[in-house]
Amino acid sequence: VPRWGGREMTLNSIYSLAFAIKSKKDGGGGDDACSPIVDALSKLSSSYLQNGKNIYTVMIKNEPSLRLLSCNTSKHHHEQNPNSDSNIEVFTLLSSPQFGKKFKGPQENLPPDLVEKVTVKLLRGLERSLDIREGSVIDSVVDLKLQLWGAGVPVNTWKTTSSDGGADGFVYDAAHGVGAAGDWILDPSVAGAWESGRRLASWMLTENEENGGSVVRSVGLPVDRSSPQSSSSGGEDEGGAGRFVPSLAALGSGI
Repeated sequence: VPRWGGREMTLNSIYSLAFAIKSKKDGGGGDDACSPIVDALSKLSSSYLQNGKNIYTVMIKNEPSLRLLSCNTSKHHHEQNPNSDSNIEVFTLLSSPQFGKKFKGPQENLPPDLVEKVTVKLLRGLERSLDIREGSVIDSVVDLKLQLWGAGVPVNTWKTTSSDGGADGFVYDAAHGVGAAGDWILDPSVAGAWESGRRLASWMLTENEENGGSVVRSVGLPVDRSSPQSSSSGGEDEGGAGRFVPSLAALGSGI
């Protein structure tokens, strides 16, 4: 995304790798089973948690290709059977946006060679991140599914400013009676999408009350430089013209 925000909405790409890994009986001959991943988390967390198995999700900051690891097994409280000969743990691993962009492929039809390349790179990255012996994770995988989230979240957002100086967080076209709300207008998150919709609804109710049951002004529309009305008004609609700006996450991660 350009520093000035760009001319169109830009979505990031993230790889999601769900994989099942074999657990192994601990070295002491006890009943607990743990995978190399859980074992590594237990060691890393020993200073502030009694049991690494209580860790459901970790944000990864020491490996450029990765962003998040989540243990589906622990998250859903699926206890391993200590008497089973086939104990399995399931994890979800998310790539960084930079990695997703670099190795992006056709979302619904990823070539087998690309799937293999991306999978190996992600698992190798996980081994490096958790300081696990190379190959110990990959060699323990019994099943996996790689999915490209080709349209993740917006890395730029549509910024509008009211005449009173406040940020609008929505768009409304009075000529057609159509409003728009979403994470791409306010903040690329569930909270941003909800707040955008709330602001639009609140603004429409206020406008209706103040204008006898009708909404007469537009908010956040792009400037039409070819329009005589736009030229005469200096390119600003009553609600303030909108433009794309980089999201805070995009600025922070350099994408």
